[in-house]
Amino acid sequence: MTSKIESLEEYISLISGTYSCGHHVFRGVSNAQHKLIPSVGRNPHYSDRDEIELFEQFKRRAHSTVVSQLKNDWDWLAVAQHHGLPTRLLDWTSSPLVALYFATKPRIVNYAIEPCSPNGGCVSVLHFCNYIDTKGHENPFQYPTVGVFQPPHIATRITGQAGLFTIQPSPNEELTFVKDKTLPDEIERIEFDQSAAAHIQGQLFKMGIREDMLFPDLDGYANGIRINEILGAHHYKQC
Repeated sequence: MTSKIESLEEYISLISGTYSCGHHVFRGVSNAQHKLIPSVGRNPHYSDRDEIELFEQFKRRAHSTVVSQLKNDWDWLAVAQHHGLPTRLLDWTSSPLVALYFATKPRIVNYAIEPCSPNGGCVSVLHFCNYIDTKGHENPFQYPTVGVFQPPHIATRITGQAGLFTIQPSPNEELTFVKDKTLPDEIERIEFDQSAAAHIQGQLFKMGIREDMLFPDLDGYANGIRINEILGAHHYKQC
């Protein structure tokens, strides 16, 4: 099912009325044509052997800089994902407002905010009832089905974004859930056009849903200050 919205108010009304059972997670993308394919699978030359080699390289190099106690490869995969390594994980959040931020995320180009995508934005909504038991499945690369993984808060960005992940055995294919009597999981979409995306971007800024809140680290603070300076000057002129 696909729903259309034009404002933050319509989005909140839709979430409150339709997606409030406590079993929904959300993923926002700033281009509505973007498919639910994990970053590692977007490589046209993808192979699981190369994927695992990248992951092992990351673990070898990151040991001296990782502060948290990482207990298994699921934890390592979550940290790698949040630091930009291509993985078979897809980012989701338990917060619909965080997802909406990513669907309208401000990007700076030449000291100005880049226009939102002509294709509009989209928030995917996944309904599910069970998390992956990582203790019973120690190797994430051998997990046999699509599932939802809730990591411990081993990185500030996971905490700031209320983050969790889906994982899939074929990361070069689009994520799908087939709903049946035993699997009540499904993915729905909330879409909006370019004009609505720009409007919502400004509404979220005024509501305090901003870069430095979702990326509570030095890089996030620095980028957030730059974005806030530009967006703030624009919106203060309208007051």
